[in-house]
Amino acid sequence: MTDTGTPPGGPPGETPAGRPGWGDGWGDPGPPPAAPGWGAAPPRWGGAPWGAARPQAPKPGVVPLRPLGFGEVLDGAFTTVQRYPKIMLGLSTAVMAVLTTAYFLTLFVGFGGMVAPTADELTRISDATWVGLAASGAALALAYWVAQSVLTGMITVTVARGVLGQPASVGEVWRVTRPHVLRLLAVTFLLALAYVVTLAVVVLVVVLAFVTSTALGIVAAVILGLGLIFAAVVFGTRTALSSAALVLEIEPVDATQPYAGQRPISVVSAIRRSWGLVRGRTFRTFGILAVANVVGSVVSSVIQTAFTLLATGLGLGLGDSFRGGEFLTLVVAGIGGLAASVLQIAFLAAVTALVYVDARMRGEGLDITLAQYAAADPVGGPVGGPVGAGGTTLPPIPGAEPPSPWGAR
Repeated sequence: MTDTGTPPGGPPGETPAGRPGWGDGWGDPGPPPAAPGWGAAPPRWGGAPWGAARPQAPKPGVVPLRPLGFGEVLDGAFTTVQRYPKIMLGLSTAVMAVLTTAYFLTLFVGFGGMVAPTADELTRISDATWVGLAASGAALALAYWVAQSVLTGMITVTVARGVLGQPASVGEVWRVTRPHVLRLLAVTFLLALAYVVTLAVVVLVVVLAFVTSTALGIVAAVILGLGLIFAAVVFGTRTALSSAALVLEIEPVDATQPYAGQRPISVVSAIRRSWGLVRGRTFRTFGILAVANVVGSVVSSVIQTAFTLLATGLGLGLGDSFRGGEFLTLVVAGIGGLAASVLQIAFLAAVTALVYVDARMRGEGLDITLAQYAAADPVGGPVGGPVGAGGTTLPPIPGAEPPSPWGAR
C-alpha cells in the first residue's frame, strides 16, 4: 500500500530556493498550488522534458516575468520610455526645463557681465559678485540633486507598473513617490558621504606616507589609488539598487503580524537590501549598468552634437549684427543639453529599476508573485488578500488596502 502522507522529495514546506511553494524540493519543479481569488496558476517555465518546447513566461508588461537577459533589460527600458512618454519624457522635460531656465536667468540676469568677459572686465568684478555666483551655482546644484532624486523615484514607480502592464498617470505616480522624496535624498547623501569620507582617509594616509618618505608615499598612492577605484566600483554597484528598493519595498510594522500593517523600509535597510540583492552578481550588474551608461551617453552625445551644430550654424548665419544672437545660440545649445539629459536620466533610471526587478526574480522568485498579481487583474492591479507562503492567498483584512507585490522578503 502506497504511503501518501509525505510528498516525494521530503516533507511539506521544503521548496526550491527562490521559488516558494513550487515542486518537491528536488529536481523538476511542479506547478504551484491553485490560489483561490487569483484565477489560474501561472505557467511554469523550467524543468520541461528533454526535447519539449518550454512554455513562454507571462509578459503582461514591458518585460517577461522571468530572469532577464542583458538585451531584455535594455529593451525593457526603451519600451518603458515609449509606453509612458508623459512621465518618462514629458515630466522629466518639464522639471529639467525649469532648472535650465533658472540657470539662464541666473547667468544672464544676475551675472550678465560675467558672460564672456574680457581681461579688463575680469579684474573689475568684485568679490561679492564672485561669492554670489558661487552661491547661485550651489543652489542650482542642490535643485538639480533634488529634481534628479524625485525623477528617479517617479521613474522607478513607473517601471514597476510597467512590469505588471498597469496604466500610470503623472498624478498617481507622484502620489506614490512623494512620501519617499526626503528618504531618496537621504540615500544619495549617505552614499556620497561614504565616498567623501573614504577619499579623505585615503588622501590623509598618502600625505602622511609622503611626509615619512617620498618612495613610501609613491607606493602608498599607487596601491591605495588602485584599491580606491576597485572599492568605488564594487561599492557603487552593490548600492546601485538602493533607490529602487527604498521606493518599492515595504515591511511589516509588527513582525508577529506580517499582514496587519505595512510600512516602507528604512534608508539603511534599502542600502542593505541593494547590497544583498547584488551580492554574487556584482560583475554582471556592473556590466549591465556600465553598458547602459555607455548607450545613454552615446545617444545623449548625438543629440547634444546635433543641437550644438545647429546653434553654431545659427550663430554664423546671424552674425554680429543681430542683437541677442549670442543669447539665441546659447538657448539652442541649452535645449539640446536639456533633451540629452532628459533621455539619459529616464533611460538609466529605467535600466536600474529593471536590474532591481531582475535581481529579485533571480534570487527570490519575485516573478511568481508578479505573475499571480498580473493574472488576478492585469489592468487594475492586485485584488484579494495578501500572498502567503507557497503563493496561497490569505483572507483579505477588512479595511486594509491590498498589499504591494514588491514587499520585502
